[in-house]
Amino acid sequence: MAVYERYQTMEFDLSSSGVLTVTFLRADKLNAIDADFHRELSTVFADIGMDRRVRAVVLTGSGRAFCAGGDLDWIAGETPVTRETTFFEAKKIVDDLLNVPQPVIAAVNGTAAGYGFTMALMSDFSIVAEDARLSDPHVVIGLVAGDGGAMMWPILVGMARAKRFLLTGDPVVGRVAAEWGLVTEACPVGEVLPRALELAERMAVSPSVAVQGTKKALNAVLHLLSSVTLDLGFQAERVSAVSEDHRQLLDAAIEARNRRRASASVPR
Repeated sequence: MAVYERYQTMEFDLSSSGVLTVTFLRADKLNAIDADFHRELSTVFADIGMDRRVRAVVLTGSGRAFCAGGDLDWIAGETPVTRETTFFEAKKIVDDLLNVPQPVIAAVNGTAAGYGFTMALMSDFSIVAEDARLSDPHVVIGLVAGDGGAMMWPILVGMARAKRFLLTGDPVVGRVAAEWGLVTEACPVGEVLPRALELAERMAVSPSVAVQGTKKALNAVLHLLSSVTLDLGFQAERVSAVSEDHRQLLDAAIEARNRRRASASVPR
């Protein structure tokens, strides 16, 4: 699959029926997004959308997580120049994911946070592990949840729950998220990928003109919202990214993470 050979942070497998499985490859970092991963996410969905062989897409993570959001070390190392590139890429990721004509199924095999969880919410189906921790903790490190969470949560669970979880950054477990309708369904972790592939195979053998046309009509609502919510969200996130609160909370989060790692490495 020459079109995907340039990607280093993702692995691609195309079945004979046209199901493309995309696996995130930063298992040692819980598939957290760094600069390279973010850059590749900003082009991969456009590449998939142009690939006539693909009839359905499954997104999943290697190891025990789906995607833990932004890598704290990457975020801490951003400069004004790289940050502008990041915001440009982030908007493109959202736009491209909304525009992928093929059905996209997120197989959320573990932790999904921040933009990692937003990708799952923006997929057409989201199959999650019953005990997966799902969250959008932007505010926890002093950032505005501007990269799609503020658009998707109110649509799926209503404004009251959206505010409850976006303004606190608290997690919700997979089985509860499914009960609320935040995700499509929850199942035991070992069944997540098989169930996602089952749905993808069903989509792959369905009439593509009907499926893709219906998806396009449904996503028209999201396009209307994104033209307002995302622009405001990214603008506000830009401001928060240079705030003193963000710097202090990010430093504290990195320090707490390093303490946990040090504690875990001490022999018992």
